[in-house]
Order: sequence, then structure tokens, then C-alpha cells
Amino acid sequence: MNTSADIIIIGGGPSGSSTATYLARLGYDVLVLEKEHFPREHVGESMLPFTYDLFEELGLLEEMKARFTRKPGVTFSNADASQESHWCFNRVIDGPQALSFHARRAHFDDLLLRNSEKNGATVIEGATVTAVDFEPQGVKVTAEIDHGALQIFEARFLVDASGQNAFVARKLGTQKPFKRLNVRQALSAHWVDTKLDASLANGNIKIVHLGGEKLGWIWMIPIKDSLSIGVALNMSYAKQERKRLMAQHGRDGWEKALYLQEVQSSPAVMSVLEGAKMIDEVASNGDFSYYSEKKFDDQFAIVGDASGFLDPIFSSGIYLGMMSAKLVSGGIDEMLKGKGKERLEEAYKDISGGYQVVEELICTFYEPNSIAFSDITVDRNFGFRKFETAYSILHLILAGDFFKNHERYLKAIATLKSAEMIEKFKSLTGHADEAKMEEVCLMPA
Repeated sequence: MNTSADIIIIGGGPSGSSTATYLARLGYDVLVLEKEHFPREHVGESMLPFTYDLFEELGLLEEMKARFTRKPGVTFSNADASQESHWCFNRVIDGPQALSFHARRAHFDDLLLRNSEKNGATVIEGATVTAVDFEPQGVKVTAEIDHGALQIFEARFLVDASGQNAFVARKLGTQKPFKRLNVRQALSAHWVDTKLDASLANGNIKIVHLGGEKLGWIWMIPIKDSLSIGVALNMSYAKQERKRLMAQHGRDGWEKALYLQEVQSSPAVMSVLEGAKMIDEVASNGDFSYYSEKKFDDQFAIVGDASGFLDPIFSSGIYLGMMSAKLVSGGIDEMLKGKGKERLEEAYKDISGGYQVVEELICTFYEPNSIAFSDITVDRNFGFRKFETAYSILHLILAGDFFKNHERYLKAIATLKSAEMIEKFKSLTGHADEAKMEEVCLMPA
């Protein structure tokens, strides 16, 4: 077993495997320690359009096209299915990037991890990191191999891509909450024998708005072998329901009961699930909003969800993680070659800006009065309209590089909180015509 390398990466998810590929291509001896054996399930199957270029750069685009569902846009629905609209990427993004992807994460993550091996990285699965020691001469990483013997690995540098485990941030005590965002809980599962409507059959992700104290949403993502359905709920509501449902279903059954309760509360979802079967256990994820105050040092750098995690309402996680991997890898290369930290500092400045843009968009949706449509102030679907608009602003932002130009886009989001600017924005994106909002997105040729 290889016990030393130039760079050790904790975690083989999209951020870790992408970092491994970029660094291996730069000539480094890279060792990835992944606690699971792939393929393994994970939430987050839907991707933003700008991942397209990254897949092409990593040499994965053609396999992505062959294996996974194409995603032309987003459909929004209110809970009772009385109102829907379709937002199509090709109306705001020119080129092939307008057609994105949905992928079962077990297969997608495995594809990226194997690609890192093809590019020269060494991967050890079943390696749970238990300790990291930063020493003057390098880094020592202790890992338990397949729940058995401990093994010590050594390297010049460490990359933490451990996801929500956030190993280094927890070790250093630098993990902090995004104060403007509420803690949330997500519950999800996969279904078969569903009755897909036109938008889901076409590849759109469907997002169902849940108002009131739930302050959440339901996602439906069509992947090739099943339909992924998840519910995101305000944690205060989830805790309230937990007390009630534990009395009926016990400690081991309340999460499934809550999941089914919320799914079954929406006619928009139940019309798709008539006669359908849930094929796996309900997965639970919580605490959506945190970041690490310290992103890097002479001996480590943090990427992906280990660096920061936001409410996944805009499907931004994979793009943020993979783009961060690309930017940080270039900075690590220059630092290890004795060229200083300037490029790494610039990378994290851009990454922080990208996270700020997405955070601001999330706040734009969840804050009750953040978008004021003058013509819908008494509309019972105000929250639904606000939801649509927040997402469409993101589409417009994705037409540019919000990592490099985040300050300009943050100003744009603030401006677009006025009713007057929203009307101009609707015309700009081609959604002023209500008839267009009722069309299913067309698949580009």
C-alpha cells in the first residue's frame, strides 16, 4: 500500500476527485483517501449548466452524454399544481452549456473518482481518516482501513475534500454558520413506476414551493433509472413534526413518516406518484449552511462542501465544488513550486465571491419581502412567484463568470429586488410573455 505522496486528499467526491485529476495532471503524486467504497449513494443529482465545460475539460463529456439524463431547464409548481412555469436555460445561455445533466450520484461520483485514477492519482477506498497532524516537514494522516487496522500516510500537503464531515475545519474549530440562512433538513428517496408529466419526461427538474411555516420546497429529478424526490424543510418545522411523529412511529420511523407526509401533502407530487414505488430508504441531511473561516495554510487547503455548504435550492453544489477544485489546484501548484500564495489567495477570493452570490440568491427567495412584484401584492401565490424570479436571476447570472465578477453580480441581485427592475428583467430573459412560461423547454439539437 502506498503510504506517502506529494499531496493527500481526504474524500473522493466530486470536489476531491476533480482536485486529484487536476493535480495529477500537473505532475504531482496524489493519494485520495475515501472512507466509502464506491459506488455509494449521495444526494444532489441535478447540475447547473456551467458544469458542462468542466466535464469537457476533465475528459468526461462524452461519457456524461451517454450515461445520464439531459437537463434543459427547470419547472416550478405551487403545491396544489394549479400553477406552473418553465424556465429554459437556452433562453439565457448561448451554446451547448444550455443543456445540463441529472445523474444518479452513485454512478456520477464513481465516474469522477475512476477518472482521477486514469489521470494518475492513487485511490484507497474504505479509508476513514481519524487524525491529521501538521508537522514542520509535512503532514501525517492517520486512517482506519475498512474498520480495521490504522495506517499512517505522509505528504507535503493536504487537501480536505471531506464534504459535510469538514474534517480540518472541525479540527481547527473554524466552522461557522451562515448567519443569514436558517438551518434546514432534507429528506429524500428514489421512486420507480412513476407517471412523469411532460416537463419531467423532457428532463426538467421540477421544484414545488412549500409555503407557510415549512418555508421549503420539494424537488423531483428525473434520472434514467428512477425519479429522485426530496423535501427541504425549515428545521424548526421539522423538529416540531419530529416530536409528534416519534410518538406514533418511534425513533427509527419518524423521518420516513415526515417524508411521506410532506410528499403526500402536495397534489403536484402525488399526480406523478400514482401507482409508484419507493425503492430505497429515506436519506436524511441537515444543517445546510456553514463555512470554514480558514480556507488554507502552508500545509492544507479546503475545497467543496468541506469549505462551505449552502442550501441546495439552486443545484449549485457540484458546480461550486468542481470549479473550486480547478481554481485551488492551480494555486496549490504555484505555492508548492515556491511561487508564493498569490494565486491561491486569488482563487479563494473568487470562490468566496461565488458563494456570496449564491447565498444572496437564497436569501432573495427566503426573505418574505425581498422581491416586490407590484402587481401581485395580494396574490395568494406571491411566494411561488418570488421563487420563480429568484431562480431566473440565477440563470441570468450564469450567463457570465460569477466567480470572477461576483461584486458586479451582487449589485445586480440587489437592484433586481425592486418591482421596476423585475419587470425589465422579465423582458430581458424572454419571460414577459406568459405563453412562453407555459411551454415545456425544448431540447437543443
